[in-house]
Amino acid sequence: MAKFYQYFNRTLVASDDRMDDRAFAFGDGFFSTIGVRQGQILFAQLHHIRITHGLTIFKLNLDVDEMMTCLSKLAHQMTEGIIKIIITRPRQSMRGYGFLSVQPAQVLIKVMPLAIYQGVSFIKGVPIQPTIPRQMVCLTHKLSHRPPHLAGIKLIGATEQIFAHAELLYHQSMDDGILDGLVGNVHGEWICATMGNVFYRLGQNWYTPLVDKSGVLGVMRCAVIQSGLLGDVKERLFTNADLDFVNGLITTNAVRGITAMSMLNGRQLTHLFG
Repeated sequence: MAKFYQYFNRTLVASDDRMDDRAFAFGDGFFSTIGVRQGQILFAQLHHIRITHGLTIFKLNLDVDEMMTCLSKLAHQMTEGIIKIIITRPRQSMRGYGFLSVQPAQVLIKVMPLAIYQGVSFIKGVPIQPTIPRQMVCLTHKLSHRPPHLAGIKLIGATEQIFAHAELLYHQSMDDGILDGLVGNVHGEWICATMGNVFYRLGQNWYTPLVDKSGVLGVMRCAVIQSGLLGDVKERLFTNADLDFVNGLITTNAVRGITAMSMLNGRQLTHLFG
């Protein structure tokens, strides 16, 4: 029988067998982070759609309606906060990277009751963070080009985001007014923030980068587009040539909703959403 150990800080100790978990060993899965307000899941249907799509791509079986009912019960109990779910492949007899046909999904759930929406306004169900001075800087870390079937999936293997956020932390150590960083891909296109999607304004119109090659198709991105809060948003490449002409910039994620930026790379933005 295999034995498992941990070696950390010059110490060797016996460990459990988590190395055989597919999520741990291979990053084999995807996740979703869900905001809860007044005992209700924010944009439950959009989460349902994204989870269903992820299951199809990963060839996993799960009754999503039943799971969402369970999550709704947890949301009602916690009233306000965050629910994070990781959906992964269960352990199997086959060793290595491959997997056996379609299998039932393993779902891991973390519930975090928090008063996260105090002072946050809501328009058409979308959380709008208070308008205060916030800076965004362009980061040098690049996202890779994903294969088409993984485009937009929120993968648990998030190494690219880890290094991008580490770069952001360095900038923040030099200037605590910096809230987030703009992240590009290997093709020279700006794609997202370190923990969310972005919308940018040119002239009188709002746009959002395509996520067909890099990045995540976020739930709040979809909700904002559907809400009409920014008018008729178009998907469009976001390149270096646009940076000096952007007059509005916001980030979105499924928990925080909309966060408006007041500066980009030290330049004041003339249009502040909110």
